[in-house]
Amino acid sequence: MVLLKSCFSLEPLFCRFFYFFGTFVYRYRWPMVIIPPLLSACFSVGFIWVFDLRVDDPAYVFTPRDARWKRELGTFSRLWPLDENKFIAGKSFETKRFVNILCKAKDGGNVLQPEILDEIDLLNRFISENITVPTTDGRFQLSYQDLCLGYDWKCSANEHIEMFRQMTQVGRVIELTYPKGGNKDTPAYLGTAIGDIKLNKTDGTVQAAKIIQMFFFLKQEPANVRKYSTDFEYAVERFLLHGFESPLIDISFAHYQSIEDGLDENARRFFPNFVTSVIALTIFCIACAFTFRVHNENKSKISIDWIRSKPLVACAGLLTTLFALISSFGLLLLLGIPYNVINTIIPFLIIAVGVDDMFVLNACWSATNSRAKTLTVSERTAQMMRDGGVAVSITNITDILAFLVGCVTELPGIELFCIYAFLSVLFCYIYQLTFFTGFMAIMGEVEEQQRHCIFLYKIKDDYNEKLNGNFNKIKRKIEKLEDVKENGNNSVALSSNEGKMSNGKIDNTKPCFIQNIRIEPSRQQLNKTTIKALQQQQSNKNCENNFSFFFNSTSTCNSTSSSSNFSHHFFTKYFAPFLLNNSIRLLIFLLFICYICLAIIGCLNFREGLEPSHLVTSDHYVGKYFENMKIFWKMGAQLHVLNPPNFTDPLQREQLMRTVEAFENTPYTLGREGTVFFFLEFLNYLEQLNAEAENTERIWNHKLRSWLKFTGASNQWESDIVFNRSNNEISAFRFQIAMKNIVEPNQHKLSTKLLREIADSQQPFNLEIYHEMFPFADQYLIILPSTLRNVFISLLCMTAVAFVSMISIIMSIGFAVDLSAHIVYAFVSAQGKESKERVICALGHIGWPIFQGAASTITGISVLYTVDAYIILTFFKTIWLTMVLGMVHGLIFIPVLLSILPIGFFQLPQQQIESQTTSLEIKNDF
Repeated sequence: MVLLKSCFSLEPLFCRFFYFFGTFVYRYRWPMVIIPPLLSACFSVGFIWVFDLRVDDPAYVFTPRDARWKRELGTFSRLWPLDENKFIAGKSFETKRFVNILCKAKDGGNVLQPEILDEIDLLNRFISENITVPTTDGRFQLSYQDLCLGYDWKCSANEHIEMFRQMTQVGRVIELTYPKGGNKDTPAYLGTAIGDIKLNKTDGTVQAAKIIQMFFFLKQEPANVRKYSTDFEYAVERFLLHGFESPLIDISFAHYQSIEDGLDENARRFFPNFVTSVIALTIFCIACAFTFRVHNENKSKISIDWIRSKPLVACAGLLTTLFALISSFGLLLLLGIPYNVINTIIPFLIIAVGVDDMFVLNACWSATNSRAKTLTVSERTAQMMRDGGVAVSITNITDILAFLVGCVTELPGIELFCIYAFLSVLFCYIYQLTFFTGFMAIMGEVEEQQRHCIFLYKIKDDYNEKLNGNFNKIKRKIEKLEDVKENGNNSVALSSNEGKMSNGKIDNTKPCFIQNIRIEPSRQQLNKTTIKALQQQQSNKNCENNFSFFFNSTSTCNSTSSSSNFSHHFFTKYFAPFLLNNSIRLLIFLLFICYICLAIIGCLNFREGLEPSHLVTSDHYVGKYFENMKIFWKMGAQLHVLNPPNFTDPLQREQLMRTVEAFENTPYTLGREGTVFFFLEFLNYLEQLNAEAENTERIWNHKLRSWLKFTGASNQWESDIVFNRSNNEISAFRFQIAMKNIVEPNQHKLSTKLLREIADSQQPFNLEIYHEMFPFADQYLIILPSTLRNVFISLLCMTAVAFVSMISIIMSIGFAVDLSAHIVYAFVSAQGKESKERVICALGHIGWPIFQGAASTITGISVLYTVDAYIILTFFKTIWLTMVLGMVHGLIFIPVLLSILPIGFFQLPQQQIESQTTSLEIKNDF
């Protein structure tokens, strides 16, 4: 304990800095108020480039920057680049203009019925032949036949639909097995064509299917053609949403821009709610800004105190957040930092920070006791910053560091969000210390001059007349004190109703007092000090009839007089004693244990990943599409593997077969029945010929080349093989393995991890694998370790910040710590010989601002509950829980914990406190 008491504290140094900073801000209050709006106006020029710098590509925003899928996709794109005249559906991952349509029967039955297939075929032909888009010059109308990707100038026309129609008309003419149908050497992969199938138990052929998919792939080069393809996508979208009706089938669809459009829809719905939130917060803050007074003549008469109320200050607090948002966003856009639609939620976070700081600073301003006349506006501003500057700095620096740590992430979307949030909080902090503090100083002058808080005209106040009428009494007291001084007495005594002074110090056992002022026995200093003491006492008698629902206007915790503030009276006389009752503390301790247990259970049952349908509103058309796509993800999607062995070597052929089997025999793959591989089909061909697989060039070069050229699936096999131009040998090839059980994000993650491990273990073949869901799986793989790393780093950073107030109670990161930090700092800064006394003092001083800060944020974000979008609702629930739990921590759990801990753990060296505080007061008053 001795070591703790002898340690050095940074708190007095920070208090001294902010004290003089408050004096500086008062001296230059007008520049402090004028410069931030001018800076915001200058930085707002950056919004000109907001659309040019906007990045909405989900593959870039939601996946790691150095993700493995980018290398894998690059390999396939390099070996098998997109050829618009040699295009086979399912063989290319570079298609960036397409429309996919899922069709289901209205009654939920079999889509392979003739009438259902006829209806689907009618829709297919209408889109292919009747939907057109005009060229730029308006001379031509382009249809799907003009814009499609095809093979040898023939469009892919969803031939599987016609195949199913013919099958139902003439009987099963092909072997319709699933997921691989067709003949032995001409397989037709059906896994992406039909889903939710029913198989014949005897021969395994398809009996029924409940969903069928159509594909429309469009050209994307050059730029003008890409624009026409985009126009065609939206033309199909308009037709399907507003022009298509069918009594037989239900449809869901998506095109390349669907997710981006869904994110834009989130932003469009977000902005009106932001305006509503600002209006609601403005009303809330202004309503809290008014101070009421009880008339001496008629105690039942209550009116607004138009001098001490601060509605303009509340508006200035909100303007501070708006200026911070404009400055931060504008500056980053000027610097060319990309903007993502997720950043639209940052304004709500910044308003939460700004309003919380505003309530704290207002409470500290009110604590300087505006009626006392003992402090000038400059001194009041300095004391406000001395008390509030440190508290505001702790929370803001905590948030700044939290977002700064968040910038160290592999996800570009999170990085961009944290960069914008970091600079927004930084500007909010700077503008709180400059613009808001300067405006508070100006309104302090208005208050001192007894002017109306809104219209600024002078008010003739009954209180002023009474106070001025007491100056004659004060002068007579001074004359008596001077007589005592002249007679050589060094002690001064006042009546019990007027305060006590002994040995040059004011007795602080009475209600309102001034501490740490040393009185020398000179007439000038004695007169000044005595006037202050009498004015202070007279002021308190009148202030008792004023109460405010915004400001906390007393800093004295051991006052025996009536509280000068309703909220202070409530927290010190009712809430704190109730909270510190031994039985209540025991109950709260038990509740806290239950709370921690529930939190642990929740952490153990969390689910990773973000489903694509959750990126858009629940009523957006693409959400229905992704829900239906889960039927295909259960069984049918393909996996590509790159593998160049030497086929003439039987050991390598055997090892290749083991590799194929390793991929086939996993919980996430179908097995041999879902594998599409020319090597296996060639072995079947040799078996039909009763030919032996010799280890010769004749079999594995000439015979294989001949089969690849003349087999029924020659186009498909040609697209799977890359030949070396120099020696005409096979240098690379690929095959597909059907997957299953990859519906949930966690299944995507586990399957991706497993398949990559298998690929990495097959070193001789230099395998690369890729699936269209790998980009999202890479996000799932890094979310948990990245989050844990950032939490660990943030906790270290938070500990360093909390050292300012000599305590390291960290409840959470970022906003979760704000309200808790306020009560901890108020406790450390409070006076009292016991922990309970400090808790009462801290709750009286900061309890109401904590409640207001949480309530204002909850009020502001409540409008988001009306937005039916998963991302926005998740944000709403997170912030709502953060503020509610932060308020519970700040007002209940932490005060009870602090009341139990020994006071010596928080006690600063008394000499240090006295020397720091006394020097400030002496410089201020003399």
